[in-house]
Formats: sequence, structure tokens, C-alpha cells
Amino acid sequence: MIRSTTGGVLRGYRANLMKSFISLNKARTTALTQRNFNSFAEDPVAAAKSFQLRKARMSVESQHAICDDTYRKYQTGWTALDGVSKLIDTENGTQINNLKNITHRALNDPTGDARSTLSTAISQISEAIVQNMNQKYGENFVFAGADGQNVPFEIVDNKLYYRGVPVDAAVPDVVADPSSADGAPLAFDFATGTVSATGDTYLKTGTSALISQAEFDQITANDPTATQPQVLMQSDGTTIQRFNEKGEPDPNGEYYLNLEKAETVSKTDYETAQSDVEKLEYLAGERYYVDIGLGFQENERSQLIPSSGFDAALNGIHFIGYGLDEDGDPKNIYSLAQRMKEIAARVGDGDWSDADYEEFHRLVGKLEDASDEFKTQYTDMSAATEKLKNNVELLEDNYYTLVEQTSDLEDVNMVESITTFIWAQYCYNAALKVGNSVLSQSLMDYLN
Repeated sequence: MIRSTTGGVLRGYRANLMKSFISLNKARTTALTQRNFNSFAEDPVAAAKSFQLRKARMSVESQHAICDDTYRKYQTGWTALDGVSKLIDTENGTQINNLKNITHRALNDPTGDARSTLSTAISQISEAIVQNMNQKYGENFVFAGADGQNVPFEIVDNKLYYRGVPVDAAVPDVVADPSSADGAPLAFDFATGTVSATGDTYLKTGTSALISQAEFDQITANDPTATQPQVLMQSDGTTIQRFNEKGEPDPNGEYYLNLEKAETVSKTDYETAQSDVEKLEYLAGERYYVDIGLGFQENERSQLIPSSGFDAALNGIHFIGYGLDEDGDPKNIYSLAQRMKEIAARVGDGDWSDADYEEFHRLVGKLEDASDEFKTQYTDMSAATEKLKNNVELLEDNYYTLVEQTSDLEDVNMVESITTFIWAQYCYNAALKVGNSVLSQSLMDYLN
């Protein structure tokens, strides 16, 4: 027989009462926080997995915000390009006042009584195209490449500039120095008309200023008083620089260069054109990669792997063109329109001359080429916009999946939690009621 003492009974009661209180407090905390654990120590395995899920969810949330913002930007750009497309050419023919229809009307008008008015319309539409390309999304310009803070296109003296660089920039074709290993331009001193390494003038290529040796000699042979044309001399000032029929320096060539008809470009202008072309190429190839959930990783040289990011830069010159073609004509739509406007305004309401008609007709063909390139870029952007839309939906699905996984791991079953809390509260209240009789019963038992 084990004898119970008052001290032993009280100690046992206090211990059990504390356990009941701890169980009640734990059940209350679980019901209030609605979590299976509130510290790493409570469940290390579940806590580690929960940390990984939360980190993944934060990444997906950030990627979704970036992708959605980029998608909205592309939607804004797509709407602006849709307006530009209607200003250039509408295939279904419902838009009358567009460049294609107006230039064709100017070209095919037999009387020419409205060409002056059409020249004004061409100018206004070309300016509207530029204004559409300066569309903004929020505080950023859509078609400014990686620099959304500054206006991409501006018109200065009827010339179009993209981020401060003329879009018609092109390196002039100049005569190369045959003695140069790297094909450097042939420099000459325009004042003396001699080839000079320190000269500041270059010769543009072409045969229009070439004169054959026979023609040169015949000028004074027929008329001794006639003045011979000034031709390009060698650096010694006495030997004439010879050229072949292609306009290339050739010591055995049969042609001279008539300086009075030669087209030249200064060294400063040539270097400026080189610099502008380099800037345009850089701006055209400018990239701005964002993380939309494609991996976004760098290679061993700490360079971003392009396929792991999304290029969010929209370079406006890709859409309306830049530079000059092989004929020396601008590729951009605005400059082509301005040239046609000048011809139409010069002709006025009168009849075309053959030269004006041929020039206008040729530029209309160039505009068609620029329009086709615009449509190609426009279509590519539509595909990119659809890609962003699909990716936004995919990221949303990923986010909700991660939320469900986290909830299954961390969140409690509220029915079970409330039931456990009510039972723990009942047990604790019962223990308190039992405590009123513990002392008296223990003393009586001890006295007996």
C-alpha cells in the first residue's frame, strides 16, 4: 500500500495542472495564428521546406510584376504602331488619308491640280507618324530602347533624329588610298589640288568627274587658248593622279579627276558621319533584359545568357528605318515622305517634268519597301506581345500553385484546431474545479 502525503498530492496536482495549461495555451496559439508551427524549432523539416516555397513564391511574384509591366508597355506600343500602320498603309482600303494613297494620288493625277495640297498632307502625316512613335507608357517612352526617360524622336530643320543622332547617317563612299593597307580614304589638299597625307578633304566615289587623258589633251589641242580643267595631282605637284574607269586610283589608268566637278567631303564631316553611324548601330542593337521567369542566368564570364531573359527594349528606328540604302536614299519613312513632299511642292499644281516624275515614282517604291519592313517589325512585336501575355498567365498559375503548397504545409485545419482548443479548455477548467477538493481529501486520508 502506497501512502499519499499532502505534499506529494499537491506537487502532482500542480504538475498536471501546468501540463493542462500548456496544452490549452498551445491549442489557443494554434487557433489564433492558424499555423502548424511558429518557429523553426517546432518542426525543422517543415520549416526548411516552407522557407524554400516562400522564396520561390517571392521570385515568381517579382517576375509576374515585371512581366505584366512589360506586357502593358508592349500593348501600349502595339496600339501606337497600329496608328502608325494606318497612317502609312491600310490594306483594307478604309483609311483614305494615308501615305500610300496620297502619294499614289499625287503620282497618278493627270492634271496635277491638287499636288500642292497633297504635299502639305504628306508633311502632316509624316509628322503624325513621328508623334505616335514618341508614345509614353507611364513615365517612360515606349520606343526609346533602353533609355525610356528621354524622347526618342525629334525633328530639327525637317531632319529626323533618334536620341540625338540623325537617322539618315551614313558613311560617304570615298576613294580609298591604294597605298593604305586598311583601305583608308585618299586624302588631298583641296587648296593645291594635290594628294596629301595631311590633307583634310576626301573624294567621293563615282565617275562623273573623270575625264579621259585623250579628252584632257584634246581640249587645248583644238583651242590653244582654252583653259585646261584643274585635275588632281600627285603630292609632288607635277605628276597627275591617274584613275581607272571605276574611279579607283591606278598608276596605269587612263582617266584624270576633274576637281571642278568632283564631289568631296571634309575629313571632319567624314569622321562625324562615321561616329553617327556607329552610334546608330549601337542604338539599334541596344538591349534591355528583364527577368520574366525564363531562368535569368549568367555564364562563366559573368555575362547574361540572352535566352534566359527577355529583351524589353523597343528601338523605334527598327520600325521606321534608319540609314541610307545602296542608292543613297533614306530608309526611314519620315525622310522619304519629306523628299516626296519637297518634289510635290516644287511641282505645285503644274505638270510633272520627266525628271520629277521619275524621282517621285522611285521614292514611292522606296516607301513601299519601308512600309514592308515596318509591317515585318510590327508582326514580330505582335508575336512578342502574345508571348508576354502567355507568360503572365503561366506565372499566375505558378504563383497560385506555390500558395497552395505553402498553405498545405503551414496552415492548420481550423475544424480540428478549434475542436482541440475546446477540449483543452474543458480539461483545464475541470482541473481547476478538482483543485478545490484536493487539499481536504488528502488531509482526511492522511489522518485515517
